[in-house]
Amino acid sequence: MQSLSIEKTKPTIAIIGCGTVGSAIGKLLRDVGYRISGVATSNLETAQRAAEVTGSESYSDSPSEIAPGAEIVFITTPDDLIESVCVEISKQCSFQQNAVIVHCSGAFSSEILASARQCRAKVASLHPLQSFASVDQAVLLVPGSFCTVEGDENALPVVRQIVKDLGGIVLEITADKKTLYHAAAVAASNYLVTLLHLALELDQAAGLPKDTSFNALLPLIKGTLNNIGKQGIPDALTGPIARGDVATVSAHLKAIEKDAPALLSLYQCLGLYTVDLAKAKGTIGQETAQKLIALLQPQKKNY
Repeated sequence: MQSLSIEKTKPTIAIIGCGTVGSAIGKLLRDVGYRISGVATSNLETAQRAAEVTGSESYSDSPSEIAPGAEIVFITTPDDLIESVCVEISKQCSFQQNAVIVHCSGAFSSEILASARQCRAKVASLHPLQSFASVDQAVLLVPGSFCTVEGDENALPVVRQIVKDLGGIVLEITADKKTLYHAAAVAASNYLVTLLHLALELDQAAGLPKDTSFNALLPLIKGTLNNIGKQGIPDALTGPIARGDVATVSAHLKAIEKDAPALLSLYQCLGLYTVDLAKAKGTIGQETAQKLIALLQPQKKNY
């Protein structure tokens, strides 16, 4: 295990898992005065690079080497390894008593860290509600972002303070709703990419090149997001379904079935959901809604 040095000004932090999130959080916390006592990952060279990024005192390929003595331990491995890594460290009693053990998964609650309680440690989760492509991007995006926290009551003051020191905004949730919250984040981020891919594929089927298509759609996308921010949902909804324009929706379905049939079921599914939004907005009545639903049902082709 190699060593560096840094002056202690705040609680000591160890980071296990040196990917984008772990490295970014370590760098951000180092910059606001936390002491990064050690970092660990399975590849020693990766751990060394993370130590340089975070200003860590030490680095290792063994989590149990860097966990002892740390007042806060972040386990930022891939989600499917968090629990097993925590169990292994707990078996070796490498968490110090009253340490706060934190993971940053959006999908899982702090209960996957339950084994750490055997060492009389406390557990929590802290999930930055952002999408990170790189450490540098994460360092820029975490400040000002909401960070969702939950966990043991006596651990929450610590993670709330960490969020504030990161420049984030605390968003509290209960452990039993954590996975549902993550599904919402996936819908807003990942499925937005899917939705835009649908639009680009439809434009390509119409003969427009993808680069031109995206540039043409971008002002519309930004305008829609701006309208949602100002008016909310469903009031920001526009378009043929919001207008009850059955003929236009029918024309869309015919065109997609002819030139891009693989995209038809997704378009229909989105359309059916949008009918409910249009009803909630109050711009279509029940009769029009039923016509649109009949048109959009995948098993019916009565257009």
